[in-house]
Amino acid sequence: MTVPERYGESVLSPNWHAELERLIAMAEVADRTTTRTLHELGLRPDWQCLEVGAGAGTVATWLAGQVPDGSVLATDIDTRWLEPAAAPNLRVSKHDIVLDPLPVSTFDLIHARFVLEHLPERDTVIAKLCRSLRPGGLLVIESIASFPIASCATPAFRDAMHAIESTLAATIGTDAAWPRAFPAPLQQHGLAQVSASVHIPATGGRNASARCWSHTLTQLRPRIAEHTPQALPAVDEALRLLDLPDFFDLAFATAICWGRNIKTQ
Repeated sequence: MTVPERYGESVLSPNWHAELERLIAMAEVADRTTTRTLHELGLRPDWQCLEVGAGAGTVATWLAGQVPDGSVLATDIDTRWLEPAAAPNLRVSKHDIVLDPLPVSTFDLIHARFVLEHLPERDTVIAKLCRSLRPGGLLVIESIASFPIASCATPAFRDAMHAIESTLAATIGTDAAWPRAFPAPLQQHGLAQVSASVHIPATGGRNASARCWSHTLTQLRPRIAEHTPQALPAVDEALRLLDLPDFFDLAFATAICWGRNIKTQ
């Protein structure tokens, strides 16, 4: 699929004035699930780790503290918020996971959160990530998933979330339905011990999820106006609801998929 632009160029751009606040709110929603999952999957203190699309750096910084005898490589296409991260075993690198190479058979853990669903080349990227795993290495992918949206109790909020999904699909090729296939994408690339889980946080009460989606709707509103202008009344109503202390609903889920490289060198 050919799309006119890529994540971060103008859609969900780091140059937007509140993008860091949006990423921090997103991390507040997702980090607890991420860290619990990595612990449960057997994170070890000597692992060599790759954090793909590290964003604001919260997971990379946490990982560095968990692997004192190992290392963390945090990559992103824009590293402005990663550079201040300070740890002797944490290295930051500007890297395009689609275009740039990765070393082969290097990492015990590769983690990518809210990255692959935004890449039309996701299947090629998964193959690259699998090649970069050491024998026994673990690949963990987290992606936004749209399947709770249809059952939203509030029509305006439902339609606003659908507007996010359709606008991201039209502009950068996001596929928020792709995670519904988990864990098949990892099975298809030869990983073993694969499984998946889903986290659906409540959005509302001015919590971190509400702030995250409010920022996302605000940043995307001009692009929604281009692609689905009929959704603008719902977007504006959703923004009003997200600022209310007594509003709650369910937005996108986080689908988590993992698998292990059992091949020998």
